[in-house]
Amino acid sequence: MIPDWLKGEERAAPPRDRSPFALRTLKTLGGVLARLQIQRGREGRLRISVLGKLLLLLALLLCLSVARHPLLLLGVAALALGYASTLPAWELASVLRPALGGALLTLLLVLPAMLLRPAGRLNNVLVVGKVFLSVTMVNCFNRRTQWNELTAALRRLRVPGVFVFVLDLSLKYIVQLGGVMVDLLTARELRAVGRDRHKYRSVGGVLGQTFLRSIRLSRETWEAMCCRCFTDDYKGL
Repeated sequence: MIPDWLKGEERAAPPRDRSPFALRTLKTLGGVLARLQIQRGREGRLRISVLGKLLLLLALLLCLSVARHPLLLLGVAALALGYASTLPAWELASVLRPALGGALLTLLLVLPAMLLRPAGRLNNVLVVGKVFLSVTMVNCFNRRTQWNELTAALRRLRVPGVFVFVLDLSLKYIVQLGGVMVDLLTARELRAVGRDRHKYRSVGGVLGQTFLRSIRLSRETWEAMCCRCFTDDYKGL
């Protein structure tokens, strides 16, 4: 005979719990870092060398920084927006969104000066336009350039190999550690049932595991460099 208490239906109703600010911040930060993937730029029909694009970008940014005449600003704007118009719609939105955000932030910063000194409004508007165009051009370059090609272009410009190596390696391991942080937080949420009264221990555990993973990755990288007799001549992947 089966006891009556085994035949009864029980429903678990654990109390709802809210993640504290620290956990939400860590999860958001980990998601942002995990999305910093190594760039996979795709060229259109007109392919330009990465070194040429880099030099052109630096020249345009220099022209924007010293330009005071609106006609020069309009010329750079026509060139930048004309190139941006060749991007697909979804990619164009991701390029213009940060540029509009940067321009809006700059406008808020210079708004008191525009109100207090009406004679300098033209210069303030030029500053806002320069920020918008600068961010747009950098985003276009980022979308159409692979990271390893940029590394090779920096080496052709005689940038020290140690600097390029640190830059390249930092980006790669930031992406890896961001993914580790997201996985740890996801595993914590899947295993948490009910109200957790020791959330800050979870925060410390996530940070500790990420720190230990970074130490292990750095040690493995150092051993690989020693085994391959690494020198300063870093050519990228």
